[in-house]
Parts: sequence; C-alpha cells; structure tokens
Amino acid sequence: MAKYISRNLGKDEQVVLQAKIHWACLIPSVIMSFVIVGIPSLLSRLIAMFTTELGFTNKNFFGKVGLINTKVLNSPLNKINNVSVQSGLFGKLFGYGSVHVDTASGAYNYKYISNAESFRSNLMNAIEQYEQDKIKKSAMEMASAIKAAQS
Repeated sequence: MAKYISRNLGKDEQVVLQAKIHWACLIPSVIMSFVIVGIPSLLSRLIAMFTTELGFTNKNFFGKVGLINTKVLNSPLNKINNVSVQSGLFGKLFGYGSVHVDTASGAYNYKYISNAESFRSNLMNAIEQYEQDKIKKSAMEMASAIKAAQS
C-alpha cells in the first residue's frame, strides 16, 4: 500500500484497488532522448565516417577529417615522429582504434579507424622503406658524382 494513501485514510476507509503506473509511460521519454541525444550523435559519426580520409604513399602521409570544419594533415614520411594506436574494449572486439600521429608540425588524432594496428604497422614499414630509399638514392648520387670526377 502506498504511504501517502495509507496516511490519509479517513475513519472507516479501506483501499479497494490501487493503481500503478505502467512502464510504457517511459517509451516517449526514451524515444525523445534518442532523438535529442542520439540523432545528433549518429549524424556526427556518419559525417566522420564518410569524410575521414587517411592514407599514405611511398613518400607522404595524408589525413583529413570533417565536412565543414576540416582538419587536414599532409606530411612527408620522414617528418613523422611517432605513430601510436589506442583501442578500448569495443575497439578490440570490433577491430577499430584511434591512430595518433605526431609530426614535426603537430599532433593529429584519427578515431574509429578500422584495423588500426595494421595501419600503424604498414605506415611504420613505409617510413622505414622511405628512409632506406633515401639513403640508397644519396649513395647512388654520390657514387655517380665520384665516378664523374674520376673521368
């Protein structure tokens, strides 16, 4: 019996039936909370999903995030100082993570990247290959200059 009713019974009054609020009254509130909170969140994730571009060539790293307020990174591979990956429980379960790139000009964070560990590993290999190619090119130029000087 509800406290308020039991405290306010008059002389010779008895409770015949007591009503309770049905849980369905929560449905409009739940729907509204998804509409108010969920749709903007969903839209921002969809925009990020379709506008984020992240990749690298044998010489440069490219990253772009955003539709209206964009953040763009275009950096030579030899200017990248560090690449790290962060992923939580859901990231590990579903295979995504955040890729954090530190360059000479600043730090950039790219969220929800599929196979983030693989991306980081391939990027680090490309950076190493770039450095090796750069050394080989310098050595070849030096060898040809010495050969030309001897002729």
